[in-house]
Amino acid sequence: MKPKNDIHKKHLKKAMQACVENGERLLHDAEWLSDDGSTTAVALCILAQEEFAKSFLLYLIHEGIIPWTSKVCVSLHNHRYKQLFGLIMEWLSPSDDEFISRIEKGPIDPSLPQNIVDAIKLYVEKVQPQGHIACPPTASDPEARDIAYGNRDNMKQDALYVRLSKDGEVISVPTKFPPKIVKAELDKAQRLNKLVSPLREGELGTSLDYQLFLETIKFLLLEKRERPFLILKESKFRGSVTAPNGVLWPHSIELLIENISYEQATCVSGKTYIFLDSAIVHPSFLLGQFVIEPYSTRLYRFFLSEETYSNALSPSHELTLYADLEYHGKKSSLKYHASIRSKYDPIIGIFREELTDTIDSINKKSPKKRKLETKWMWPTKTKIH
Repeated sequence: MKPKNDIHKKHLKKAMQACVENGERLLHDAEWLSDDGSTTAVALCILAQEEFAKSFLLYLIHEGIIPWTSKVCVSLHNHRYKQLFGLIMEWLSPSDDEFISRIEKGPIDPSLPQNIVDAIKLYVEKVQPQGHIACPPTASDPEARDIAYGNRDNMKQDALYVRLSKDGEVISVPTKFPPKIVKAELDKAQRLNKLVSPLREGELGTSLDYQLFLETIKFLLLEKRERPFLILKESKFRGSVTAPNGVLWPHSIELLIENISYEQATCVSGKTYIFLDSAIVHPSFLLGQFVIEPYSTRLYRFFLSEETYSNALSPSHELTLYADLEYHGKKSSLKYHASIRSKYDPIIGIFREELTDTIDSINKKSPKKRKLETKWMWPTKTKIH
């Protein structure tokens, strides 16, 4: 007899294939109706996108990225959740022009745009247990929130049905869409189809920055309620600061360490380093042992010379702050390590934070053993389309 998990994976594979095939059927019908601006064509496009999104969700469940729970099962039937994943997939499978544009930018902006991170957050918040902590701040991007609030699903419904008021008055009737909207919905459905069509063979199609997406959703799904969890809030340049030896420095960097969990972080210690290009600016800053209470922050300011600050503002230089923190929680057998890299982007004028969180198992009888490593990058402030 096959193990239950193997049977479950077999079911998921068949479900993926069925969703892809049904999505392609809907897309084919939409293409036939698209020439005259048919409202039905737009509705069919959105339905096809939902089927393709469902197949992508099933793939992530099959691969163990998203756990199979009752709430996740419900999400496969929820139009809004699937439409949120449609937004994510549209970014993973960009148009030819956008693909070239993003490739040409290279590794300058190796982070997800805000609308994509918020789409992931809004999904995670719905499928995780009550009170689960994803990562602050709450989702604020208008595009992702509009989908979560049902605006996109209303567009699909209005393309099919007559909408009535509580008094029976006609509010809207299906009317033809401008060719631009029909073309955009067709293009999106075709790109989503291209991404998931290979799932018939069990593989995802070619995607751009898929690893970034995986790191983000893994981090947001990570259980953060029963352990302390330290992150670095956005660093900022500040004004003058007086060093412990009494020397006044003209500029400084503000660093905020935040505990986003319900549990106190104890025995927090570490070092910070500031690099300009590949050279260290001055000796490392030692962070003495301290405690960070749940949902609180610890502020540090590191001094900079006028020359270092001026160079940091120039696109021809690269200023990076590194912080390595170790801390404990209630479980004495576990030690947590946060490796943080904060790089200043002089073009946009912000620091970009990247976090690698690791959990080490401490056993007196055996060496330290790494249990889990998760990465997180703060999203960009601008959307990419």
